[in-house]
Amino acid sequence: MKILIITYSREVNPGTFLQAYGVQYVFRQLYPDAQIDLIKHQRMYSIAAEKKQANGQKESKVSFLKAKVRAIPRRLKYEWAYRTKFHLTEREFNFFDYDDADFKAFAENYDLVVVGSDTILINLEKNGYYGLMWLRGIDTQKILFAASAAPANFSLNAQQRKELLESFSTFKLLGVRDRVTLRLLRDEIGLDDKVYTQYDPTYLIPETEFSLPSWTRRKLERIRKQKKIALVNFSVTGCPFKQAMTEFLKIHGYYTISTLYNEYADCNLMSLSPFGWAAMFRYVDLTVTERFHDSVFTLRNGKPVVAIDWSKNRFSKDGFSKTQNLLSLYGLDCNHFIATSLEEAKLVMEYIKAVPVVEQQKIIKQHNLKIVNEYSEIMRKIENVLECKDSVKINSGGVKSFNSYLSSLKEQYSNV
Repeated sequence: MKILIITYSREVNPGTFLQAYGVQYVFRQLYPDAQIDLIKHQRMYSIAAEKKQANGQKESKVSFLKAKVRAIPRRLKYEWAYRTKFHLTEREFNFFDYDDADFKAFAENYDLVVVGSDTILINLEKNGYYGLMWLRGIDTQKILFAASAAPANFSLNAQQRKELLESFSTFKLLGVRDRVTLRLLRDEIGLDDKVYTQYDPTYLIPETEFSLPSWTRRKLERIRKQKKIALVNFSVTGCPFKQAMTEFLKIHGYYTISTLYNEYADCNLMSLSPFGWAAMFRYVDLTVTERFHDSVFTLRNGKPVVAIDWSKNRFSKDGFSKTQNLLSLYGLDCNHFIATSLEEAKLVMEYIKAVPVVEQQKIIKQHNLKIVNEYSEIMRKIENVLECKDSVKINSGGVKSFNSYLSSLKEQYSNV
């Protein structure tokens, strides 16, 4: 059996990298004898840079050079991980500049094409041309797997609705990661059946895959003996309360760290590999962030997260966002805030003082076990709907291996 995974993977972003790794990992557990390829793609930052230039938003040369220099060690680690941890297609594709017939012939060589996870359904076109992730006109078995759409206020015109309805109607299953994307498929496009929500696949990566450099691990262990550790992650520029929030946490006894650049934090861990970044969360007691995967990995490790959406691109008109959706699934809506000013953020600070940590940790642990059980059903649903030749059906050894893998995940989350 040949499986093609279409998702972003090459950005210097731990969540982007690890969601792709999680998809690859779980399909390898389910289909141990299959050829599973991740699409090799051009880096998306180059497309974003083109878009910025088109909008006349060029960064200064000084800022650009500073960002480049700061990112060199991390970029090298990510490139090494990209080349060694994924089974990549030999051919490289640009998601928004490709030949229809050429990509169609390429994709139809696979028995299954998996689109997702992460923010792969983006409202971005080049010259009115859809990205290849929409799989328009591709005649093979296709599924969405924890796919997510952006921006939160996604809108389509009548022609786009018609074309995407035709395309998605040919998918076997449509698994989406959040209610924003669920509403896109159901309300905007008009799809009712085959659509369901599923959790981010990074929950499916065993903890044994993650490790920190020994000097970083020793440093965090030493600090944690003296203070609680808070991860404070907000955009390098633009956030109106990053300094105030960081200083508030320091005053209230936290040692503050950041994996984005935060000049107000006690420590910036800027050079971690994606696997080191994931391992870091073992030492985090509280996360305050705008970022989805910061939230996921904090929750994976059984700790509370306070998620704050401050940029209007991150939440819809009625307050939905990806972090809000995630926390609501845990029954922790109270930990999500929209704060677009320092004054609004001060209300969040008051809440942080009173977070019932022990109670929330119990809720998080119970829900993590629920996630593993739900994924067990989803993967079996996928296996049941696929039309495979007998020779590529899951054999008894594969079933035994997959069950053993699920059991180990349950044990992992039980021990957090």
